[in-house]
Amino acid sequence: MLESLIAILIFSLGILSLVALLGASVKDTASAKYRTEASLLANQVIGEMWTGDKTNATLVANYGEAGEQYQSWKDKVTQTLPGIVDAVVAPPVAGQNLPTITIDGDNMVTVTVFWQAPGESGPHNYVAITRIHD
Repeated sequence: MLESLIAILIFSLGILSLVALLGASVKDTASAKYRTEASLLANQVIGEMWTGDKTNATLVANYGEAGEQYQSWKDKVTQTLPGIVDAVVAPPVAGQNLPTITIDGDNMVTVTVFWQAPGESGPHNYVAITRIHD
């Protein structure tokens, strides 16, 4: 009888371990999905810059904070990734995590995409840096 109870206990611990492993696997899969989407969105906007007019003034006008292409891309990012606080939806707050594009005078472009998965305490980010030139 005692042997049967010990066997059931060991079997139960094994099943509980498998359930915990499944939960961790689901969480890691979701994390990989968000990271892949962030990478795709950052590389997509960089690709658009490469195919358009590469002059610094045009890049800044189109992809700066007031640029039409930036606004369109930002909307796509906020619809695709979770946990992004947009100033249009809420007043600007500390920790605001809108995607950013910075372009310096030498056409060095830095694209930063943030997201925060449900249930996580802090945001994640993906940064892509490139120089746009002819």
